[in-house]
Amino acid sequence: MSIARLSAAFDVEFWHSFRRPLFIALVIFLALTAFGLSSGKMSISSGDSTVGGTKSWITSEFAQTQMTTYLVVLYYSFFIAVAAGLALLRDREVKVDVLLHSTPMTPAEYVWGRFLAVFLSFVVVMVWQAAMLAFFNHVVPNSSAIEIRGPFSFGNYLMPALMIGVPFIVFYTGVSMYIGERTRNAVMVFVLPVATLLICGFFLWTWSPSWLSLEWNRVLQVLDVSGYRWLNETHLKVDRGVQFYNTQHVPYDGLFWLNRLWLVGIGLGSVVLTQRSVAMSIRGTGSTKVTRRVRKQRVEAPTWEEATGALLTTLGMRARATSLRESVVTVAKSEWRELRRQPGLYIFVPLILVQSLGNVLLAVGAFDTPLLLTPGNSAVAVANQCSVFVCLLLMFYITESLERERSTGFSQLLFSTPLGTGAFLGGKVLANGVVAVLVLLGSLLACWIAIAVQHTVSFSLTPFFMTWGLLMTPTFLAWSAFVLFAYASTGNRYGSYVLCLGVMIFSGYKALTGGMSWAGNWPLFSVMRWSDLGFFETDRMALVLNRIGTLGLGVFFFVIATRLFRRRGADAVRTMHRLAQRGECPALHGGAGGVLHRASVHGEPGNRRRRRAQSRQELLGQEPEDLVRSTASGHRPCRRGGEGGPGQTLAFERR
Repeated sequence: MSIARLSAAFDVEFWHSFRRPLFIALVIFLALTAFGLSSGKMSISSGDSTVGGTKSWITSEFAQTQMTTYLVVLYYSFFIAVAAGLALLRDREVKVDVLLHSTPMTPAEYVWGRFLAVFLSFVVVMVWQAAMLAFFNHVVPNSSAIEIRGPFSFGNYLMPALMIGVPFIVFYTGVSMYIGERTRNAVMVFVLPVATLLICGFFLWTWSPSWLSLEWNRVLQVLDVSGYRWLNETHLKVDRGVQFYNTQHVPYDGLFWLNRLWLVGIGLGSVVLTQRSVAMSIRGTGSTKVTRRVRKQRVEAPTWEEATGALLTTLGMRARATSLRESVVTVAKSEWRELRRQPGLYIFVPLILVQSLGNVLLAVGAFDTPLLLTPGNSAVAVANQCSVFVCLLLMFYITESLERERSTGFSQLLFSTPLGTGAFLGGKVLANGVVAVLVLLGSLLACWIAIAVQHTVSFSLTPFFMTWGLLMTPTFLAWSAFVLFAYASTGNRYGSYVLCLGVMIFSGYKALTGGMSWAGNWPLFSVMRWSDLGFFETDRMALVLNRIGTLGLGVFFFVIATRLFRRRGADAVRTMHRLAQRGECPALHGGAGGVLHRASVHGEPGNRRRRRAQSRQELLGQEPEDLVRSTASGHRPCRRGGEGGPGQTLAFERR
């Protein structure tokens, strides 16, 4: 393995990470979160984190460790999945992998360079997070937080980042990279963060009944990738006094180190598997399901006689203007056929089904007594979970569906057809709405199984239709329209993820802090109260007005997305020509264009290479019509006036 080639692969990905919109957005989100935590407007708690009613310091190592266990799952998991899982996939989409693999760079240098770049870039983010927490906790004055601020100790911020954050980043970077390389499907990259949020947020962090044995509790502590269950069950549930939590370091035991060890081991092992997969794909000995299907369907090309012998009339082609309904249905059918081949649906839906079934069956009330399940209570209990995960899945599927035409090059043909932009976007939303329907059907099946297990209350579809059908459908329609708007306004998947995740994080923050009013609660977080005596009689008018407003937002974002969606991209070559005339072309000084430009210039010695480079730049700035007329008349261009700038005149001499 060459250190020079490894560092070359590392440098490109590492420095590109700091210019990525997702990276910048994560930095901003963490800074705002640090401000919210320090000002008391935002708190992360589970159970009795105040320890006996006395206020504990938010600057202690225990408090910072608890915050880090939440942040790595809520923030880092999705951003690492995008950065690491799409790193190799992005190289294939832009056809850079063909050039890279034609160089002496080996698969090991390529994969490990990408892995180290993504890993260290998020380590830098973790250091930024620690610095922001320390800055807002100890530098920014806040009179309301004096009682919960202790003396400054950099170890209180550094140790959680090392013990909780770094192993988590290793695990997520390696596994996400392997999933992206093995499946070569952008949607499959998000299986890991969604599964982590499902298992941790709705099971490992909250479910701990009194009858659970100590052995199984320890097994669950080892399986928790965030480390929160270990911290909560080992230290926070045991009242050791405020003085201990405020002044002492977190004592790590063997159970914790076992948890960290398997995270690092699986992460590094996944990188090795990724390296092996890349090497096999280069040699042609390995393939994915997509390539195997293409090879199976490959047929021999017809001969010239066979091709010319067929008449166009036998193809049955016809041309006519299609209506809006026909255009939407055509796009939707195409997307439905693609969705059936998406492996993500066969993973997401069972995961959500199992999680919903576990939440309903294992729900307990006071004194750990099981709750009596009714259709209405079950529908409301699962509503928050369905709202969050359906919105996440719609964001992934709609964004990648819009990106598919551009990444495959089919957009140049598709957008040249008379297909309307509104019909195209409407068909995308209609087809990907199947994802929401399947998730809700899976949750409905889970609730039916749970009620049948108790065998106490009869099952009825009416509460589910009222809660999920009438109340949550406007949420999914408005969110789908906003995803279209986010992609149309940014023009790429990364900008769309930034806007959508930012809205979800802000909405969750307002819901947790109680700052979301009835009019602005578009996802209906924790506001539905079911009663078998009537259908939302106390909040009916507020819910109706909220749903009307949410549908209005959906229409607004869809219209704006239709206006902003770009069917034609800017011609990069003509843009470079225009900028070259002004001497402002950045591609001639940096990036891939700069590398090619410098390579062409530095291939010739002395002043001759500078003169030839200047001549090429002058020709790039010439209008195509003038160049055609000059070459047709038998002239070749030459400079007049010796050395000059890009605006010097050109003369033509006879060949």
